Amino acid sequence: MPSIVVIGHLAAASKEAKQKLIDALTKVGHYSQAQEPGVVRYAVTVSIDPQDELSVYAIEEYADQATVDAHLASDAVQDLIKTFTTDTSLFAAPTRVYTTETAFSFTRPESNKASNPFIVFATLDYKEGTREGAFDGWKAVTSESQNNEPGTLAYAILKDKEQENTIRTIEVYESEKYLWDVHAKSAAVTNNKAKYGDIRTNLKFAFLKVVAGYLHKERPSSNL
Repeated sequence: MPSIVVIGHLAAASKEAKQKLIDALTKVGHYSQAQEPGVVRYAVTVSIDPQDELSVYAIEEYADQATVDAHLASDAVQDLIKTFTTDTSLFAAPTRVYTTETAFSFTRPESNKASNPFIVFATLDYKEGTREGAFDGWKAVTSESQNNEPGTLAYAILKDKEQENTIRTIEVYESEKYLWDVHAKSAAVTNNKAKYGDIRTNLKFAFLKVVAGYLHKERPSSNL
């Protein structure tokens, strides 16, 4: 069963507000890591782009919808919501929330031990009706990354649940150098772009670093 990945993009009003957002999200991350086995990733990240220094991204992965529902109902999250809704001065713009499910993904346990992992959040838009075909290329990229790129610590190809022509990715590398020198030059990436690049209509990147939370937790075993 695919997991559910939610990415929240918070635009802080100032550096002080940014730290308050990080602190509030960090508390939830501590709770999830200790008390919610089905929350397999809760990473608090910030943009490394000097032109976007007030953006905070929360990257959350849930084993199933029941875990999402329980997480949202928890006291920790209710306190977070209360903080964010009562102090609107924290935000420069409304928070954007992207709800997705995994098409293909893997995460290495080593991702939690990486000293300064380089994270990519990418959004790819495709021509009407072509997204499903595009997943074939991404399946090959994911397989190649998992089997032959030890420095690719996590890779998730995500089906946007609200925008039917959009694919999103969460990628974690041991370093930025590894992304450009190894992953980006792989045959799978090159072939994917050559075969499916012409049906893409837009491509956006956010380059991030982790400031709190965790990138990996083993998924709870299923009784099914």
